[in-house]
Amino acid sequence: MNEIVTAPVPRRQGEAQRVARAAYPFRCCVVCGLQIPTCLTVAHLDHAAGNNDPDNLAYLCQTHHWMYDAGLYPLEAIKMLRAHWQQTQGKASHAARMKDAGPRAAATRKRRAAARKAWAARRQSTDEGPTVD
Repeated sequence: MNEIVTAPVPRRQGEAQRVARAAYPFRCCVVCGLQIPTCLTVAHLDHAAGNNDPDNLAYLCQTHHWMYDAGLYPLEAIKMLRAHWQQTQGKASHAARMKDAGPRAAATRKRRAAARKAWAARRQSTDEGPTVD
């Protein structure tokens, strides 16, 4: 049997780090958001160590790098999360959840004021109690 033997692609981790730094200025684990530089690794999303295309690279902490390599995260999820972190730069945006926060807060204040007023009226009527002559 004739087998074709190919030379292994050399790992160029230093180049991968330079490409990732240039393409993704906000550095954090794309899964958990960890921002400690010594804990971050550059993952090759296609598992080919020689492919240092920016679309093939993502920052992951060691735990999530292992989990991605084990197949626990789909490629599309990692790419989506990578784009999210680059867009938000680690700043949370609660706009979608807070769209009606003002009216809800006003309604809550109104209900609480009414409840306090009712409680005070009941307390006053009980404190006065029946008068005996």
